[in-house]
Amino acid sequence: MQTSRRKIAVGFVVFNPNNNTIDRITKALSLGFVVYVFDNSPEKPIVRDFIKYRKNINYTTCGKNLGLGVGLSAICAQAYYAAYSALVFFDQDTIFSTATLNFIEEFYINNEQLLTDYSAVVFNSSNLNGGENKFTKCFLDVPLARNSGSLFFLGNLKKINWHNEKYFVDGVDYEFCLNSLLNNFRIGEYSCTPGFDHTVEQGDKKYKIFGKTYSMRMYSWDRIVDTVNSSVKLIFRSVFHGKIQFAVRITRLLLIYIATQLLVRAYSGEV
Repeated sequence: MQTSRRKIAVGFVVFNPNNNTIDRITKALSLGFVVYVFDNSPEKPIVRDFIKYRKNINYTTCGKNLGLGVGLSAICAQAYYAAYSALVFFDQDTIFSTATLNFIEEFYINNEQLLTDYSAVVFNSSNLNGGENKFTKCFLDVPLARNSGSLFFLGNLKKINWHNEKYFVDGVDYEFCLNSLLNNFRIGEYSCTPGFDHTVEQGDKKYKIFGKTYSMRMYSWDRIVDTVNSSVKLIFRSVFHGKIQFAVRITRLLLIYIATQLLVRAYSGEV
């Protein structure tokens, strides 16, 4: 294990986690990273039992499922007040390797100037062939980014009042992007990250439509309602602040989402 303090912290918000989640937390701890966990399902003792005899893990729960917005806000604030300036967050079903964590920390050390203008850099492997060290080919500014794989710059996150706890799951990431925009912070994307996979454990299924194969997932009606409600709130808020292009992007994503859910149900025979 590393003896010196790592430059960044690692965070998770978990709900009904499994052993794969525990393995990823273990991986981060074994490399010497301090880990922050917000548990939205404490009645399932897998995480509570795991932390009993381990150091460098900060566990928080409110005894019930308060959603992603509360969880993200909590772990980021805790890391900030422990004097960390950055935290990388992973969904519990995002796969990453030791190379992933070491790479993200090295990126942060070599690019600390980004803290001036950016609220976060989101890491993924969508352009892995671009080369791990080819910054100009792999890094760009983006208007929207998902939470998982995001390296949050905590001082700037505090300035925009953390994540919005009123968003339960869907919309947390895009609301953060809108708040960043309103506070003149940029969001970066680094697409050549080694060992990163956000698709394998997502539960998507293959559907053949008009001769082409698409990967899609059927969500519950409650989840769909949450997505629609959060998207509509974001659309109205962005229009109110004059961010019409942002509103158009969210509208387009919402329409694609609704169309996808209708297609999945139509081809699976469910309504």
